[in-house]
Amino acid sequence: MDTAMQMVNPVPVFSDPPHAPEVFAKEGSLRPYVRLPRVYRTHAESLVTSCRVSPAAAQASRMLASRSLVQCFLTSIPLIVADFLTLWVLLYGTTTLVERVFGQPASMVTSETALLASLLLFPIAQLAGLYPAMGISSAVEFRQLVRSAATALFIFAGFGILQRPGAFPYLIISTVLTLLLVIPLLPTSRFVARALARRCNWWGAPALVYADSASVGEEMFHRLRTTEDRGLRPVAVLLDSAKYWEAESELGSKGVPFLPVHDILECAQKSKATWILVAKRNVATADQPWNEDNEVDAFLHAIPNRVLLSSLGGFDCGMWDRTHTIGASCGLLLSSSRHCASTLFLKRLVDIFVAGTVCLIFSPLLLFIALSIRLSSPGPIFYGQKRVGRGGLNFKAWKFRTMVPNADQVLQQCLQSNPEFRREWEETHKLKNDPRVTWIGRFLRTTSLDELPQLWNILCGEMSVVGPRPIVDSPEYDASYITDYPREFAVYCSVRPGLTGMWQVTCRNSGVYEMRIYWDMYYIRNWSLWLDLYIILRTIRTVLLREGSA
Repeated sequence: MDTAMQMVNPVPVFSDPPHAPEVFAKEGSLRPYVRLPRVYRTHAESLVTSCRVSPAAAQASRMLASRSLVQCFLTSIPLIVADFLTLWVLLYGTTTLVERVFGQPASMVTSETALLASLLLFPIAQLAGLYPAMGISSAVEFRQLVRSAATALFIFAGFGILQRPGAFPYLIISTVLTLLLVIPLLPTSRFVARALARRCNWWGAPALVYADSASVGEEMFHRLRTTEDRGLRPVAVLLDSAKYWEAESELGSKGVPFLPVHDILECAQKSKATWILVAKRNVATADQPWNEDNEVDAFLHAIPNRVLLSSLGGFDCGMWDRTHTIGASCGLLLSSSRHCASTLFLKRLVDIFVAGTVCLIFSPLLLFIALSIRLSSPGPIFYGQKRVGRGGLNFKAWKFRTMVPNADQVLQQCLQSNPEFRREWEETHKLKNDPRVTWIGRFLRTTSLDELPQLWNILCGEMSVVGPRPIVDSPEYDASYITDYPREFAVYCSVRPGLTGMWQVTCRNSGVYEMRIYWDMYYIRNWSLWLDLYIILRTIRTVLLREGSA
């Protein structure tokens, strides 16, 4: 009977025996937090680390916190102006156009009405974290921006319908039309605003990098420098004191300022750095004595905005992941890259709609390109190449022919006779000055128009509009993807390959081959319909501005 009762009511596993020998310290006092349940005890000990205070950091912390507020305000101003003006012009323009189509009274929606509706965007976007939008992904910003604009527009339509119920069709059509224009134009206006504002010293926030090694710090510094339009300006790289003094003579050769980590407060105050990116795996813990690591940790907490990078910290964190609270404990809610059947069905509908619409709109252009290829060189208009698709099944991907008919033979001769071409091909599986490409083919490749026949593959269900670039199982092309990266290849085979993707809008022809595999895995890990829509719009920008092209 007693045994049965013990099985039904077991002793809670988080409770330590009340009189365990380790409960009492040498002086006879209780060990800290010993009477708390284990979950609370662990959390309490971690809070001690976060709340440690260094007298040297207290004054710097207050100054930097105030400076961070000013930086956020100044960085937000160009974005606020761009958002407001774009929505105001679009809303007033579309309502005026629809007024004439529906025969509504002139100036039914005045410029003042559109002005008030556009002002709604500011508080909604502020709640969505869009000002100043430093430290968030471009795709996440795009999603939040569209959601905020849609909310403001439908509030505008709702009030309009309450005042004039008979104008219901007019207001709904005006709202939907404005929203369709907002999707590409609002992010574009932000892009232009950032491009102009980054030239001003008052815009953005200085940022420090605290890294494990000089090579990692240097890489992060240059990555920040190439993305300064996002608002973070790199100032210096911090290294642990021992590593800094060991390699002092070798540091700074590539224009990257390095400092020992104990100079963090002085550097932050002089440069007004309010952000720090921590690219280190080891952190101080509460049960350690107050040593050098704990002191550095206290200095780090003087910086208002601290980012622990998941790519270098050994934990998984995706684009759409967010914090989640269970009682007093806080953690990361990780989104899954595997979605339900309804979401995948919706992605397929988007593929059919986009491919069909593009085919109809650009049919005259397709005919013109076909005629130009026929007149420029002998050979077929289309070129079909066997590619690996979903499930590892082969299919023939179609493109406009951009090379001479005997392209494979020309490639082999070129690689055998030119060591430079051989080295470039082994690194990127591409040639910037490819001798196989015809004059019309060079134009088609630069503008990516040679890919348009793959719209047929999309309609047939062999490809998607957005996804990993389809690979070729050939030693000259992508055999290394299959043989050297079997886990990545298995992940690749779980989705349809795409007409465009993360690789095309990030590095395109300017990165090594491994970057293509990296961006394939990144896309599959973070896939969503919002990311697909963002990549589609970003592809247009990449083609028009020739970003990453050879």
